[in-house]
Amino acid sequence: MTTLEQQKIIEVVLYVLNKTGGMDYYHLFKILYFANQRSLVEWGHLMTADKFCALPHGPVPTELYDAIKGNGRVLPQLKESIFIEDYYLLPKREADPDYLSPYDIAILDDAIAQYGKMSFTELKNTSHTQCWEKARKKPGNHVIDVADMARDGGASEDVVQYIHEMVEWDEAFGS
Repeated sequence: MTTLEQQKIIEVVLYVLNKTGGMDYYHLFKILYFANQRSLVEWGHLMTADKFCALPHGPVPTELYDAIKGNGRVLPQLKESIFIEDYYLLPKREADPDYLSPYDIAILDDAIAQYGKMSFTELKNTSHTQCWEKARKKPGNHVIDVADMARDGGASEDVVQYIHEMVEWDEAFGS
């Protein structure tokens, strides 16, 4: 993950935390999941470069989760921008708007409005989709396939095919 991609994750998180006044990381993770899913459906790429894993309570952005838990090799600078107290996150500063497009902001605002006030159980039930179930059954890591994530979000098969091609390109050329 590039430095730019790392900073984008931090700025997206800060945007959500600034907009909500802070929240538990479970809600944050689901907002990010559904915002990234919508970006896949509408544009064929993730909003942030983090991979989502299918953990028991739903999809989780792995690098961000590791950083919050204090194991972050990829996002060591997260704690400079976010105050972490047990399960609750508060912003230490405003998000840098240079990292967020108007489209990112619109998607994040919609995801916050739709998922930000759901109960734990509602979020768990909403996020336990076919791609989550498929990833949970994989041996070893439980990384959710981005094409499956897009398909669950209602992407057309043309978009799903485009995503497959982009993943193959990235794997072949190390992007």
